[in-house]
Amino acid sequence: MSVSDIIVEPSFVVKAYATDKDLTLGPLVIAVVLNSFLYGVCVLQFSTYWASDSKDNITIRSLVAWVFLLDTFHSCSLVYMLWVYVVDNFNNPNFLTRVLWPFSTTPIVTTLTSFPIQVYLSWRIKGFSGSIRVFIYLMVLAFAQTALGFACSISAIPLKDITTYRKLIPFVDAWQVLTVACDVSITVLLSWYLSKSRTGIKRSDNVIARVIQTSIETAAFGAFFCIMDLITFTSLLQTNLHVIFAFPMGRIYT
Repeated sequence: MSVSDIIVEPSFVVKAYATDKDLTLGPLVIAVVLNSFLYGVCVLQFSTYWASDSKDNITIRSLVAWVFLLDTFHSCSLVYMLWVYVVDNFNNPNFLTRVLWPFSTTPIVTTLTSFPIQVYLSWRIKGFSGSIRVFIYLMVLAFAQTALGFACSISAIPLKDITTYRKLIPFVDAWQVLTVACDVSITVLLSWYLSKSRTGIKRSDNVIARVIQTSIETAAFGAFFCIMDLITFTSLLQTNLHVIFAFPMGRIYT
């Protein structure tokens, strides 16, 4: 690449963002709508949980409340961001290259949702297995993906122009790989120890089978969003397609 190429490339990228609204503003609209739909599903689950007068201890109830508050905060901030893009800056295509704070802080919000859930499930696996080594292994993965999630947002906040986001590719790729590794490990281990706890009683075994099936489906759904976010962010950074998978990720954990 010549010096002239290096000089021309940023202006070309800015022009591409400014003119191709379908691949910049379009994914933002889809991502916010999809996130809002999933948030509605989560609100229904929250309402059912609180109305059921659950006898869960204060730790579990606090975890549910924490996840609900994060979901509400992030969903509202994404709607605000979309308003700024499509209403406050209507017919201002140059603004599409600007990065607003709900965009940059998404990794932090996602990890603040995923980490306590991963800790909770890891603790339950420790109860099933009785192995402190398994628990430590899962905690290392959970802490590592959380640290990288924070690193993504901390590195992104100073970047005010989307054309400079290529600098974040190593952080985002490492974060998503570790997230998938942690979630898949939790699912495999949880399924394994649950299958070993079968009692031979049909009713109990049916409950265990449903829990295993739900765990596998949930992990597959989450892993799909992480992998697609990784692929689209790395290879299609000149578009905003990756936000379709990045913004709703916290709701998927919920």
